[in-house]
Amino acid sequence: MRIGLGTTTALSTALVACVAPAWAQSADAARRYDAPAGPLARSLSVFIEQSRLQILYPAALVEGRTSPGLQGDYTAETGLAELLRDTGLAFRRTRPNVYVLYDPNARAGLDDDELTIVDDVVVTGSLIRGVGDGPSPVVSIDRDRMDREGRATVAQLLAALPQNFGGTANEAALNNGGDRSGTNSTYANGVNLRGLGSDATLVLINGRRMAGTGSKGDFADVSSIPTAAIGRVDVLLDGASALYGADAVGGVVNIILRDDYDGAETRIRVGNTSDGASGEYQFGQTFGRRWSTGNALLTYEYNDREALSGTERRLASDSDLRWRGGSDRRQFYSNPGNIVVFDPASGGYIPAWAIPPGQSGVGLQPGDFLPGLVNLENLRAGINVLPRQTRHSGYALWRQGLGDRLEVTADARYGKRNYETHSFPISTLLTVTDANPYFVSPTGARSHTIAYSFQGQIAPPRIFGEVESLGASLGGAFDLSPDWRLDAYVGYASEESRSGSSGALQSTYLREALGAIADNPATSFSPSRDGYLNPFGDEAVNTAAVLDFISSGYSRAYSRTGVASANVQISGALLELPGGPLRLATGLSFREETFKRQSTGFSSGLAPTIGAASRTDRQVAAAFGEVRVPVFGANNRRAGFERLELSLAARFEDYADVGQTTSPKVGIVWDPVDTLRLKANYGRSFRAPALREVHDAPSASPSILPRGSQQILSMILYGGNPDLQPEEADTWTLGFEVRPDRLPGLRVGVNGFRTDFQNRIGQPARESILTALSDPSLAPFIRTLDPANSEDLAAIQAILDLPTTGLRDQFPASSYGAIVDARYVNTTSVLVQGADLNIDYGLSRGADAFDLGLNLTWLERFDARPTPNAPNVSQLDRPNFPVGLRGRGSASWSRGPWSVSPSVNFVNSYRDLSGKRIGSWTTADLAVRFTPEQGLLAGTGLTFTVQNLFDRDPPFYDAPEGVAYDAANANVLGRFVSLQLTKAW
Repeated sequence: MRIGLGTTTALSTALVACVAPAWAQSADAARRYDAPAGPLARSLSVFIEQSRLQILYPAALVEGRTSPGLQGDYTAETGLAELLRDTGLAFRRTRPNVYVLYDPNARAGLDDDELTIVDDVVVTGSLIRGVGDGPSPVVSIDRDRMDREGRATVAQLLAALPQNFGGTANEAALNNGGDRSGTNSTYANGVNLRGLGSDATLVLINGRRMAGTGSKGDFADVSSIPTAAIGRVDVLLDGASALYGADAVGGVVNIILRDDYDGAETRIRVGNTSDGASGEYQFGQTFGRRWSTGNALLTYEYNDREALSGTERRLASDSDLRWRGGSDRRQFYSNPGNIVVFDPASGGYIPAWAIPPGQSGVGLQPGDFLPGLVNLENLRAGINVLPRQTRHSGYALWRQGLGDRLEVTADARYGKRNYETHSFPISTLLTVTDANPYFVSPTGARSHTIAYSFQGQIAPPRIFGEVESLGASLGGAFDLSPDWRLDAYVGYASEESRSGSSGALQSTYLREALGAIADNPATSFSPSRDGYLNPFGDEAVNTAAVLDFISSGYSRAYSRTGVASANVQISGALLELPGGPLRLATGLSFREETFKRQSTGFSSGLAPTIGAASRTDRQVAAAFGEVRVPVFGANNRRAGFERLELSLAARFEDYADVGQTTSPKVGIVWDPVDTLRLKANYGRSFRAPALREVHDAPSASPSILPRGSQQILSMILYGGNPDLQPEEADTWTLGFEVRPDRLPGLRVGVNGFRTDFQNRIGQPARESILTALSDPSLAPFIRTLDPANSEDLAAIQAILDLPTTGLRDQFPASSYGAIVDARYVNTTSVLVQGADLNIDYGLSRGADAFDLGLNLTWLERFDARPTPNAPNVSQLDRPNFPVGLRGRGSASWSRGPWSVSPSVNFVNSYRDLSGKRIGSWTTADLAVRFTPEQGLLAGTGLTFTVQNLFDRDPPFYDAPEGVAYDAANANVLGRFVSLQLTKAW
């Protein structure tokens, strides 16, 4: 199995282990030992070097314990027993030359065969098995902490990390103005470390890659993983392409699933917001069986979360923000509508007359229109903040030892997720002529353009989808010698999504219903029989036949991503140095990535537009290696050099489509004294362009964008770029950890980081779409159109003539004011710099145990250059971008079966683009847990959790999207109360 590393960082939960050189002598042979008395951690370190055994234990286990030392000739097991005399610890052998330390008192009442058997250690951030603390910073969250915090999903767990930015790959940001990427087409939940992008964070399960999700298939959906199957989650806060390959620019999340359970466990969780707005229900069942040479495990989990309607959260649904001291963000696409005229000076439409309210549109007179007045509509009324999500997921594992040297492991996981929500109400520009029987003109003209909303008449379009994810691997580990080991596996992962929308606008049918085009006998609708669309009335003045006809548009999309891989690695000790064994891991890997996509749409014309199915793939071959060089260790330490270790790694990868790349990584760990550890690290990471970023077919669709106070009808261009080059990043980390002798259990760690991200792939105009027409730095992606210019008209008409253009017959070419190029390009550079602070303090007072923790991340710089010729722009402390200071403080008190764990989350204040202050946001969580170890309730765990205990609203932000908060840095879920019951059988 794999052992959990604790609850905060690798600095504070280091696993100490040393491996003997190859061909080490048997543990049964006697040899001379000279391990000093004193702190157990130091005595063990010397014993490990002299015995050449692999001894596994978490650092917290030996803290505060002392050893009598060991001098004389002993066999390894006899010597280890003497070394542990009077420490309260025991050991057991799990494999040849591998021993595990444990506290028998902590497992009182359990049979011997119920003790956890540990036979390997997986440390995220190193390829070398069984290594201890490395140079890269790692946050590790174990299962116990997950249970204490009452998290329902991995996504919720990772969302609480200050280093994880919620602005992309976050279902809560998607409909609420926070997600600038526009790629989260399936309402998934990913991870975005340091705000460098969800595509720049590599997510692994047991060290294996997941298939991508979203419209580009470029990030991993962590919500598909059953929570009941999770053992721990490691978060590597450093670029790690040299170790894990592409996409590990911002960091790595390695989700370690359980593989050591013996028995049955049932988990039931119910929760709801305190006002009953959104409930959540979860059931999980695990079965595990362990035998002398292997084990098996099976987990199933069901999760159902209700939608959170915007009607329950005014901050998300009332776009007239004057009630919070903001702006009126309602739009003039309304019901009743407004007659608008094109303003050549601004390139957009402006309201000229308001259609009078309170009338049916029948018998309207020219003098009834209201010049200079504007009808406004709240287009966010009723929008869902969160979609309805249901999820089935499962995980199965089988592991079997074949003799003393070979172990075979097979595992599989499956997830099925369904989601449903609704989009914004249909709003559009209507071109109404005197062929419409309701037509009236205030000026005597024969046609007018009306900015109109069908809100209140047509239900908002329904959005729905189903996502299936699969992962499987088969691997083996063969002990070539007591130290050298060969590991190999083949793996496959895929994600298949089917998404769609219904009840959308059909522009050709709309024109027929308006009378703008002749009655088409090929349709089932006839205006003379079923009635014309009346755009001059107030609210529900149209028949169901008319409304159903024009809202018969729909879309369907299918996508499938896959990754097949094979990996072989050998590791062990090359030779014995004065400071300890020089250890090596090296290997080869092969990977094939595939992306398949097809879409169908019915938004215009008389027949659906069926997009050509596209399938792209790439093959990647890699050679990699890592070396750990102990310069000073237990056997040759001296003043100022208790430990000095170098770490060197490199990976060469050959991509069939984008060429070759080499990623180096070098690090150092230095203990000048026992209580101080210094770390430094440099690496070069990269991300290859996603398959869709390279091969996506060209398309276009209209959108109405703001430019100052004007609304500009714009044509947005989409598509791939076959000339894209990989993104590259230089990453540095420098940190220290202090463990003072006078305060055993206290760990203080500081880690500075810097990431210089070059050649960033993106869609600069799309990522800042609401400021695209007014931001000078985005001028290279904008073409302003003049309807009097024949070249401009020809350019927009050529786009309208393409079959892949959406709503192409909805607006004439002369209506457009801009063309926005949102295709993928290599442009942006990003520089991120800051520091993390981690403090943990565990202490006991009699029967009471206390744990205190603090995790802060501070960003000093978050600079971006959207184009090569643009100046650097600070995106730090701006809405929808990372905030400079985030933190989480936690505490825990336990006594017997009871524990109480309060925590506080903090987001610092910042300012919007106009300079207005967005206040800080502090929320509190509380968990109370009851886990009796004896009696009838033994094996039962009951956890009561309240998140956002004081029901704090997020700070006000006058967002252009019409929401009153920054959905990338806050949420409007409110107080959420849950109760979880866990029963081991």
